[in-house]
Amino acid sequence: MIARLALSLSLLAPPDHWFGPDKIKHFFMAAFTQSVTYSVLQTARVRHDQALASAWAVTAVVSVAKELHDRRSYGLFSVRDLVWDAAGAGAASALIHNAVRSDTDEPAASGKYGAQGPLAASLLSSVAPGPILPASAWPQWRRTGAPR
Repeated sequence: MIARLALSLSLLAPPDHWFGPDKIKHFFMAAFTQSVTYSVLQTARVRHDQALASAWAVTAVVSVAKELHDRRSYGLFSVRDLVWDAAGAGAASALIHNAVRSDTDEPAASGKYGAQGPLAASLLSSVAPGPILPASAWPQWRRTGAPR
């Protein structure tokens, strides 16, 4: 009896495929939510790890709220949509994590890495060994470390 009811309800529900335009929208909206939340928190001087964790929480709340809205409106709560939301948030987190600069990433006019600093040198070492731009190409405040 329960199996028949579940089968009839699943036949009436709209199809929920793993791939499609809706899933791409979920991916990019979650990535956007993650990025914007992280950026706002960083602007408010929240530490990197706390900002990233809070961005995950906000993205999760927005994603679940969207699925609850879909369930009320269309009768479908899609776990597959939430998987795509998590993938988008994860991709944004990976980009954010790899883009975060530390004090050692600032370019230096002299030293082992030339004008690009250690981050650029490590990223580009296999492509273009050595400095790409001479130290004189950097603005004065970047070479000396003086405030703008």
